Amino acid sequence: MDPDYCRILFCLELERLKETFIDMQVQNRVIKVTVINEYSKKIEAAADNYLTLLKANLKKMDYRLSGVLFENPVSKKTTDTKLKSALFSEKESYSGVDIRI
Repeated sequence: MDPDYCRILFCLELERLKETFIDMQVQNRVIKVTVINEYSKKIEAAADNYLTLLKANLKKMDYRLSGVLFENPVSKKTTDTKLKSALFSEKESYSGVDIRI
């Protein structure tokens, strides 16, 4: 994996937040993070205190945070949600790590 140019998608099943997707895109050491969860407004309010710390720690590692977006999958009308439903059907359980190069 190239740490300067990559995309990492985390699919999490959390006890209190339920299904959560983290989409992290890195382009030329600039990072954009999208958090997709039905409680996106609450997560955004709670995360606000930590974004400055995240930005500072990424800067120490020679990365720059361009932004963190919080989206609700119900109101999001893009191909990302269609892609999610196509990749992960409710009939099958998935566990593991996929790496594409």
